[in-house]
Amino acid sequence: KLSWATSGYQYDWTARAYHEQAKSPVPPLLREIANYFATMALQLEQGTADTKFCPSACIVNYYNEKSIMGGHRDDLELAFDKPVISLNLGLPGVFLLGGSTKDEAVIPILIRPGDVLIMGGKIRMNYHGMARVLSHRVNLPTPLPKEIYYSFEYTTKVPEDDVTHVQNFLRDHRININVRQVLPDGVLSIPEMRK
Repeated sequence: KLSWATSGYQYDWTARAYHEQAKSPVPPLLREIANYFATMALQLEQGTADTKFCPSACIVNYYNEKSIMGGHRDDLELAFDKPVISLNLGLPGVFLLGGSTKDEAVIPILIRPGDVLIMGGKIRMNYHGMARVLSHRVNLPTPLPKEIYYSFEYTTKVPEDDVTHVQNFLRDHRININVRQVLPDGVLSIPEMRK
């Protein structure tokens, strides 16, 4: 079974909509991490340092070893020119990246803990899903050397018991945190017709 939590604009799964009156702050550390990766992606895509990204919705998906997420598109935001930043913790999984229609070939991608997946530019609206979560007992190929290192400051002291509980949970589960910008630059609220 797949479970989730949200911050920022709350996604209404039944109505397939964001609502202006249903939102909370996106945690500062998630804002910082998402801004870092989105800005880098936008600068590469646009060839300019003058980029903006305003993290305004965050969906945290909790997977166990039997959880999947079917093919879908992230098509309800109004800022399709902004990427979706996907942070991955815990167990590895097989992510499927499709095309702009369901008839196009699917590319399987091994997602490891600590990986950041950025869906932006031409693939921002592609179909995608999580085919499988892999057990910690599966031997994975050695990852390529990491080329990007960035240190995020987090000054709140986390109790050791909490760290132990999180480590134990992540040994048998996968967490995906995806952050996105809902509204286009300069738009301050969801238009009335979309509410």
